[in-house]
Amino acid sequence: MKVTLLTHTPEPERVVVAAALLCYQKGDPEKAYARAGNEELRHRLFEELIRQGHGSTLEHSTFTFGIEGVSRACSHQLVRHRLCSYNQQSQRYVDVGAPDYFVKPDSLAADGGRFEEVVGETVQYYRDMIDQFADQGVKGEQAQQDARYIIPNAGKTNLIWTTNLRNLLHVCHVRMCARAQWEIRRLIFACRRAMEPKFPLIAKYMVVKCHPNAFGYCDEEFRSCGFRPKREDVIPEDPDCPPGPGW
Repeated sequence: MKVTLLTHTPEPERVVVAAALLCYQKGDPEKAYARAGNEELRHRLFEELIRQGHGSTLEHSTFTFGIEGVSRACSHQLVRHRLCSYNQQSQRYVDVGAPDYFVKPDSLAADGGRFEEVVGETVQYYRDMIDQFADQGVKGEQAQQDARYIIPNAGKTNLIWTTNLRNLLHVCHVRMCARAQWEIRRLIFACRRAMEPKFPLIAKYMVVKCHPNAFGYCDEEFRSCGFRPKREDVIPEDPDCPPGPGW
């Protein structure tokens, strides 16, 4: 697996803070953006926005990652996060019939080579299908589009993934959880490592939802791993809130 930060919004924290400043001050967007150029102000307000959950401002910053060598099982989980843009390597146009085109889970390391045996059989069947289509005068994507039906979820794929900051933090919250599958956890941790050198302030908040920089408690109820306090242990069931206007 390899993850690269390909491109991003220039000065992503600055545009986030500028959007927030515009909401609460007189003046035009250019003045808000200029004011957000103050580093001390920008860092302080950015962290306040994260802690206060002012999520709409985060949507102005986007990040594009190159993702290489993950399984189709992993990519199928990633694309469930719908507020993103994806382009994925096609199994129709790309020949995927090779033994190194499969991801083997660490949990199968001691399977006595059974995984490799099944992969070898799968690849051979794929190649036989390609040859059979060639005998019929069918080649390229016209052959591969049907031969790919034999490829399992272990088949490798590459993606380009673009997401705004609000959604990126949400993906971190849920996919870094101990309950998430190992491969997508590894992927999202790799995304954070790709961000850290250029954007340490943002990476600071790319955490699992129970981390103190996010919710600070676990809301998985009976599924909790027990590492963090549960929601009911932190927030009373019926908190006393002062009545506001209209009560």
